[in-house]
Amino acid sequence: MLQKSQIPAAKATIFELSQESDRQAFEVFLAELTAYEVFDTLEDQVAELLVTRNPRLRSNPEGLSDALSLHLGDDGWAQQGCWVWYPWSRTLVRLLNEDEFIELRTNRNRNKITRQEQELLRSKQVGIVGLSVGSAFAMSLVMERTCGSLKVADFDDLELSNLNRIQTGVKNLGLPKWVAICRAIAEVDPYFKVEVQAEGLTSENAAGFFEGLDLVCDACDQVSAKARIRLHARKEEIPVLMETSDRGMLDIERYDQGVDAYLHGRISDEMLEAMLEAKEWTSDFFNAFIDLGQASSRGLKSLEAVGSTLVGWPQLYSDVAAGGAHATQAARKILLGDPAPDARLYLEWDEQFVESVD
Repeated sequence: MLQKSQIPAAKATIFELSQESDRQAFEVFLAELTAYEVFDTLEDQVAELLVTRNPRLRSNPEGLSDALSLHLGDDGWAQQGCWVWYPWSRTLVRLLNEDEFIELRTNRNRNKITRQEQELLRSKQVGIVGLSVGSAFAMSLVMERTCGSLKVADFDDLELSNLNRIQTGVKNLGLPKWVAICRAIAEVDPYFKVEVQAEGLTSENAAGFFEGLDLVCDACDQVSAKARIRLHARKEEIPVLMETSDRGMLDIERYDQGVDAYLHGRISDEMLEAMLEAKEWTSDFFNAFIDLGQASSRGLKSLEAVGSTLVGWPQLYSDVAAGGAHATQAARKILLGDPAPDARLYLEWDEQFVESVD
């Protein structure tokens, strides 16, 4: 396992060219830099931005040229955009500044997400505990910018068997999962803010983790962490999402709307206290979260084999990816104040593919 001092960088460095101090810092940085690649498409990005603001410019080259000159002003290209340095790939990429970048990158969200809604979502912060299944939720949130920042908690390292459900490269094996996910986020959107609890969610850091959150996702395996999520979510009145990747089961827990019962009443106060101290899963704990009476037949057969012929609960990437998308849709509704019930929902595709009976 890597020591903390050995963990590679997971965050891009941004030099804002409209700021004189950043321009000077970039010149010093560049003078000392060796063996790197440069990607500069800023002119295309600016032109695309102007066309999205006025689609008629797409078929009017002369008008676009005039709009481009007006946009640049007297300073020209020298103070336009930012240089972004990705140390893990040793690449420099020139991009629009933060506000213009976000405006253009989210343009094709409109009007399924309106400009006003996008601005509101930008102010929201979402927490994710666990980055196996949680990685799909994280990337879905980032791709849509369904929130403006993330807090993630995960202590685990990336193993080869994780690559059936975590979309990352083999070069990241052995790294903490949060490093791989933070790099992936930065390569899509270097302005997206991510705060990391590298120890996972613990009794010592849980209160701080929940500060400022508007919603939290339970995507972890530890029963004590699952209990801790709900303990703090109810106390702080923060909604919880949990996607279980079996039969598309999605739990929406509305502690922000005065709901007092844990997990729709499936967990009593006494059971929660026992979960907080538990080192292992029991059948009662498992049934509260999974509902064995409603689990898929293959899920149940797999559960019976865990510990003998299977090392853990099976999770397919198609289920995980769909779960991340479903949870993101639910998160968007909650964060925008749209109706979303305190309920357990099933969104299973296999059940739509039954043969018709003549």
